[in-house]
Amino acid sequence: MKRYDTVVVGGGIIGVSLAYELGRRGKSVLVLDRQEPGREASWAAAGTISPAPDHESLGIAALGCESYRLYPEFATAIEKSSGEPAGFHPEGAMELFFEPDGETERDRRLEEIRTHGNTAEAISLEEARSREPAIGRATRAALWIQDEAYLDPRVITHVAIAAALKAGVEIRGNRDVISVLVEQGRCSGVVVTDAAKGRVAAEVRTREKIAASNVVIAAGWRSGEIGGVESYAPTIPVRGQMVALGKIPGAPRTILRSSFGYMAPREDGRTVVGSTLESGKAEKHTTSAGMQKILTAALTMAPALAEAPILETWAGVRPDSPDHLPIIGSTNIEGLFIATGHYRNGMLLAPATAKYLAGWIATGKPSEWLEPFSPLRFAATPSAFTASDGPKKGHF
Repeated sequence: MKRYDTVVVGGGIIGVSLAYELGRRGKSVLVLDRQEPGREASWAAAGTISPAPDHESLGIAALGCESYRLYPEFATAIEKSSGEPAGFHPEGAMELFFEPDGETERDRRLEEIRTHGNTAEAISLEEARSREPAIGRATRAALWIQDEAYLDPRVITHVAIAAALKAGVEIRGNRDVISVLVEQGRCSGVVVTDAAKGRVAAEVRTREKIAASNVVIAAGWRSGEIGGVESYAPTIPVRGQMVALGKIPGAPRTILRSSFGYMAPREDGRTVVGSTLESGKAEKHTTSAGMQKILTAALTMAPALAEAPILETWAGVRPDSPDHLPIIGSTNIEGLFIATGHYRNGMLLAPATAKYLAGWIATGKPSEWLEPFSPLRFAATPSAFTASDGPKKGHF
């Protein structure tokens, strides 16, 4: 039986970026995904790459800034390996405020952003409309955030998969990981079945054992369903609905965001608008209420979009955690690592998660960057997660 240095469970942007980093270090890596890799939260994301804080944790703010700093290097590396453009556009974003005390809210937000080391500035409405003529007349104040970028998540995930394959990583789709293997206190691999036979009871499906020195669980919101992982990754699904609007004259040319929602341009002229936050829901369908919320926010920020055709609607499912922070690092089972719970920041945090967790696995030396996100914070006590909890800002 072939033995791998590392098996990564989950073929989204987190899993394949990590596999790429391990592969380029000369490690033998296998990625397993229960469907076609890259078709879950990574496929559904909006693609705004913003390190501006959306959580009170200093740890997540610092990791976001570090990952944003790493992004150009990460994008260049996977482009060079794959031979395909990743489409990373660090062109800034505009945050809009519509409240009667909009300038006060803007100044508070500016201080918050600068406190975490991000570059931003308050701008007048005249300058805001000069930079982005699409913004609505109801806008009371505006903030320019320099440290922000946009990309197409479907494109960059595809490029990361291609880069991982070029680095020697083996990737298998339609493989359902049932449990991790633990022998004498050490993780020795995983047990898998054919996900295409998912309607058949797990007890009667053909099982295969895959041996590995290390196993990383990066299976998004389903991570906690894998046997032997439950106490380390108590993940829960959070549905987010999205809309893509067609190209029209006067459409926004940059990222716009507000307390109502956000929108991001695409290279082909589309505008992607989102999103809802529906904790505990894993069904990937859109709703009339969700679409109304998103489109109302879009037209408030950029009224010209009222004439834009609706090209696509979709829903994705994010992985949340009890404290709404990522779960990244080693467990108290030797060889078992977790990389999930990135919630709305999977695209943003992929470079840092991949670099520092790959370094940890390859060298055995823990990363200080990942210390605040240890899976062991959940292992000792039952989860107190409630479906109504959750931060209100983010990117998908």
